[in-house]
Amino acid sequence: MFRRPSRCLLAKMRSWWEYAVLFESKDWVQIEVTSKCNAACVYCPRTVYREYWHDRFMSMETFCRLLPVLRKTSLAYLQGWGEPLLHPDFSTIVRLAKQTGCTVGATTNGMLLTRKKFLRLMDAGLDVLAFSLAGTTPGHNDLARAGTTLSKVIEKMDLVRQVKAEYRSSTPAVHIAYMLLRSGLDELEGLPPLMARHGVKQAVVSVLDFEPGLELSNEVLAPHTVQERGELAERFARLRTAAEEQGVEIHTPSFDPKGQDEPACAENIGRALFVSADGSVSPCVYANVPVDQAKYARKGRVAPYSRATFGNVNEQLLPVVWRGKEYARFREALAKGRPPALCLSCPKRAR
Repeated sequence: MFRRPSRCLLAKMRSWWEYAVLFESKDWVQIEVTSKCNAACVYCPRTVYREYWHDRFMSMETFCRLLPVLRKTSLAYLQGWGEPLLHPDFSTIVRLAKQTGCTVGATTNGMLLTRKKFLRLMDAGLDVLAFSLAGTTPGHNDLARAGTTLSKVIEKMDLVRQVKAEYRSSTPAVHIAYMLLRSGLDELEGLPPLMARHGVKQAVVSVLDFEPGLELSNEVLAPHTVQERGELAERFARLRTAAEEQGVEIHTPSFDPKGQDEPACAENIGRALFVSADGSVSPCVYANVPVDQAKYARKGRVAPYSRATFGNVNEQLLPVVWRGKEYARFREALAKGRPPALCLSCPKRAR
């Protein structure tokens, strides 16, 4: 006698089909395990929007809904607008992500890292641990990154190097996530020797792409003339050469005009996505700042900010969210040069 499959079995079959067959592999998925932070960096939306900010922690149930996606993802990056080491189950999250077979990385301000916590992360299989900096001297870094200190970050880098040597481990690789503000241009010269002294193999230099207010516009590094662009390119070239001489690697942003065949956005919106701590899905972290009301600035103009989300993994399977009409239309419009208002003047589209 034929028996109709149970609803539970049908749900499992559909889930398998969605993830294994219909969902395309992704280059990376950025996962915000928490939007809460113990620092107050002057350029961060969390500091500027503190009156409206939502401090959230991703539940383990929500995170586990992402595991089928990570099996088809090259890199899981476990950080959004908050400090991941604040999450009480962070080492478990790293372990579960690593068990899917993808590369797992995270960025920290370093203030909460201890030997015990690092050993847990190393044991869980963390591949990359990046430390945030915004300067190579205390006078600049500590002012820009209130609640952290350069000396403390260096202390934590050295701790990581010592523990890795003790356990003869090559992972996690230690990187620096460097925020370059216009006022800190001259600080860049100190980056290669700092990296070489403290066992950091790679640094990624970023500029202020999201302006939470006009008061930060002076810190935005955006060359307006061919001459300015050339001078900045030369500075970056000298920096990369100095890094090579020190045996380290530094990635710098490019301000050269994009070619027709280049991606529509540096955030790789066709093969990557962002999931916030509440489970909502967006094309990138800039489109999902956890506030209900705020204003942001671009090119000297202020506009209302609103999140661009296309579904929630707590309500739908992520492949269903990805294929949704609104999300598909968004990606298509951006690829064809017809971006929505939030993306219209975003610097990421020029890189």
